[in-house]
Amino acid sequence: MLDPDLFDEASWGFHVQQATEKALKAWISALEEQYPRTHDLALLDQLIIDGGGDPTRFLSLENFTPFGSRLRYDEVAEPESLDRAAWNQLCADLLAHVASLLP
Repeated sequence: MLDPDLFDEASWGFHVQQATEKALKAWISALEEQYPRTHDLALLDQLIIDGGGDPTRFLSLENFTPFGSRLRYDEVAEPESLDRAAWNQLCADLLAHVASLLP
């Protein structure tokens, strides 16, 4: 999904948001905490902090919250020409970190 000619930014961003959301929820579960039904990545990060985790390295992924809520249901945003490779790598790093926390 790196090619903006093949995948619009909203579609790509939705997948980054979803991968991030699921990873954060898995992290919360690894901390033996509960999480609400939400697309709000900042809220999930806060729950990780409250549970004793440190998501600092991944906090900028909170910028993808609109792709999972407002942009998913209501609006089509103007493309921001985001660096897809860099964001994909950060999301992949989050997934690897969370995988390292699981038994």
